[in-house]
Amino acid sequence: MVSIPVVLDNFAWPTRSAAEAAFRSILRNSGYAVGDVITDPVHHQMLLEVLDRHPDHLEKIGPGVEEFFVARTRDASGVFVGANAIGIWIRRTDGDEIDFSYRTAIHQPSPRSDAKEALRTEVDDRRQAFREHRFGTGETVLSDLSGVPTGDVRDAQVIYLAPTWGQLTYRFAELEGGWTRLAVAPAFAGVAAVGSRLEDRDQATRWLAFHAQYADLGLASASEAARRTQADELGWAISSDN
Repeated sequence: MVSIPVVLDNFAWPTRSAAEAAFRSILRNSGYAVGDVITDPVHHQMLLEVLDRHPDHLEKIGPGVEEFFVARTRDASGVFVGANAIGIWIRRTDGDEIDFSYRTAIHQPSPRSDAKEALRTEVDDRRQAFREHRFGTGETVLSDLSGVPTGDVRDAQVIYLAPTWGQLTYRFAELEGGWTRLAVAPAFAGVAAVGSRLEDRDQATRWLAFHAQYADLGLASASEAARRTQADELGWAISSDN
């Protein structure tokens, strides 16, 4: 059976079970009690990114996420589980609270999240080449977020500065007619492989050209990348000046 990876903007796991274990650890092994806000910035970022993958992410996010917190699952409307069952909830910027299943996000991805994973796979060679070039100059590699030396290539993560990855992929999908117009196929037909690719290879060519024109890559440590504030994907638009 071929393992199915879970790839988010700043985090990745080789299998769905590994991703589920990472989020279960936040809930069960990180010291949060019922009612506690999830304060660790890495945990918060992980939850934002897996929420972005949820098939009902627009309904869950509403006007925006204020914070995540731990609550009893039985408090969710229409949910019947054990009295001691707990889960991760969202407190939105409008004050509303809504339950959130990271398992659903992991196991039932949306066309949007599938497409973003395929777009990432298509440009992975470029990202790796960028990192290798930065470390191959013999000069001290500085984080493009903090200016702090990033000495370990294994800890250096390729990031998107402006536009962000979310903004870049949103605008490309918009040009193509929406997320559902980006059909996805296994990375290598007939071979067990990590990730996926765009099924339409002409579309893949357009994506590579779009990426080459607009992507602004940088480097940061994994912890810095995870702590970045999530930018509005509508916050960047293509203009004649880009």
